Amino acid sequence: NGFRIFLKETDLFDDEIIVRARRWGGLSEHLVKGGPLSRGAVSVEAQTCSMAAMMLGICGLSVESLQECLDGRRVEPNPPAMEAYSTALDASASPADLEALLTLLHLLFLSPVEPGEKSRGRLSLVKFSFLAWRLGENRDPQALFRNRVQRCITQDHPYSRLPSLWNILRLDFKKASAIFNERVSSPSEWTFVLVGRLPKREVLLPMLDTYLGSIPSPSGVPAAPAPSEISSAAAREVARREAVTPLDIAFPAKTTREEVRLRMIEPKGSTLVCFPARLAAVTTAGSAASAEAELRELFRLRLLVRMLETRLVEVLRFKRGQVYSVSVADDFSLSPPHLGRHRTGTISIGFECDPAEADELIEATQTELQRLRSGEAAFAAENVSAALEQERREFEEIFHKNDWWAGTILDMYFSRCHAVTGDIGASLALWWRVRAEVVGSLDVEGAMAALHAVLPDGATSAVVTMRPKGKVPSSGGKNREPDAEGSNAG
Repeated sequence: NGFRIFLKETDLFDDEIIVRARRWGGLSEHLVKGGPLSRGAVSVEAQTCSMAAMMLGICGLSVESLQECLDGRRVEPNPPAMEAYSTALDASASPADLEALLTLLHLLFLSPVEPGEKSRGRLSLVKFSFLAWRLGENRDPQALFRNRVQRCITQDHPYSRLPSLWNILRLDFKKASAIFNERVSSPSEWTFVLVGRLPKREVLLPMLDTYLGSIPSPSGVPAAPAPSEISSAAAREVARREAVTPLDIAFPAKTTREEVRLRMIEPKGSTLVCFPARLAAVTTAGSAASAEAELRELFRLRLLVRMLETRLVEVLRFKRGQVYSVSVADDFSLSPPHLGRHRTGTISIGFECDPAEADELIEATQTELQRLRSGEAAFAAENVSAALEQERREFEEIFHKNDWWAGTILDMYFSRCHAVTGDIGASLALWWRVRAEVVGSLDVEGAMAALHAVLPDGATSAVVTMRPKGKVPSSGGKNREPDAEGSNAG
């Protein structure tokens, strides 16, 4: 039926089997096409399809029946959830309960959900829960701040907008059920990874044949390829990747600064400084060298992010003593997965502080970045060495977790690297080798080159600050009246 299943037996934990699964196609396939205000936004039905399916009863069982069946078993099934470009499924079980988990996966694909008269009350709970969440977003300071950040760095792209109350009230559960059923209708679209204390092969393979291999393919969908057709199967995977609807989200062309003014019981300030990130190397079809170059650049960027965080913690926390912590992170989750397209995203610097000191700390952050670029306070050999040692220690820790293996194998299969090699073993070997080479060879010169490539002089930025409404004591001790809520000082 076209299922792809990767198995990795480990003895890291005696009583754990992790199941991860993914298929192409996610929220970008369900954007609203009509309506002047909601055009381009993710449909409410797509956002609620998993919640609605749970209330209707996945695997052909009501919520209560499913809980009763799993009573006394270590099985954690979860419905598929959609991300920007893919749909993912996570589950786990003890080795003794693996057959129960496989039974539920079998029923998940064979038991479509369907709203009816008896389920009207349950579905009303889904609608009310979603309404409560949406109204809560308008009252939660962190949610308001997070949403303003997304509006700012995406230039108010419809994908980043919250669903309107009107659209929630008009939620069509038949459409939501159809979306969920389509996600789990075709086995050939899915790739599974099982990691942990697996049964012996002579026991496991017949079990997989019984519960997963028996799921029929819908009419018109090609069955599993023969070994001689592996190249065509790889080509079909590339075709599925290329068929994904891209989200063309662009970072602001000019430096932008916004403030979020909120009523607070206790004054609290949050700040996020974002920069656009774009990898110079790009993977092209049929070129393993291009895949290696992009992978190498990505590893260097991740190490640079680690070094930037360490430096800003030293400056803002230990030298100035004005923040408790500073975080630096990269995000490429909305970058289209298509081959030949440069990977784009953001690098963000976040910290919480006294609202009166936010402007001062933003200036200190920008100044330190400029001192790094100019070489006045360039990275030293000990900075690079400390980052590499921290990377090695964290890798040694996560390397001994089944979760990491399951996630890494699945990420490798859906990576651009695998789209070029067409072999999971070759993809993982390339990833392993490039990572080892970058960690083993990065020096001050390489770190500074990565910094100038990602954050060049004059780089555009977006700064969003959350402040309390009302008079805020400035750092000079005088009270000042804040600007209008949501003012743009850019």
